[in-house]
Amino acid sequence: MSPVFRHVVLMKFRSPLDADQADRVTRALDDLGAQSPTVRAISHGPDLGVRAGGHDYALVADFDDAQGWQAYSAHPAHDVVRSVMKDLVESQVACQFAVGDPGDGA
Repeated sequence: MSPVFRHVVLMKFRSPLDADQADRVTRALDDLGAQSPTVRAISHGPDLGVRAGGHDYALVADFDDAQGWQAYSAHPAHDVVRSVMKDLVESQVACQFAVGDPGDGA
């Protein structure tokens, strides 16, 4: 099995989202996943609050390779997400790693 290129983003919001903001975030990210042909799988959602000190929201997206992620990042639907998030997100961190690589022990 070839490895999956996994992209993870953790976000902290400037303030708690109201229902309309949360709905806009959900719709924009769902639409990005649906419109981006290189996305193998995408999931996202607010932190469940089980452990204190976490981030407010997470996104995980899987691709066949780095080029698939680059196409997703450049997709016009990603501009919609950036527009929705620009005034909501205080900070974010991202990480990409291989899942299922025979050399990684997974």
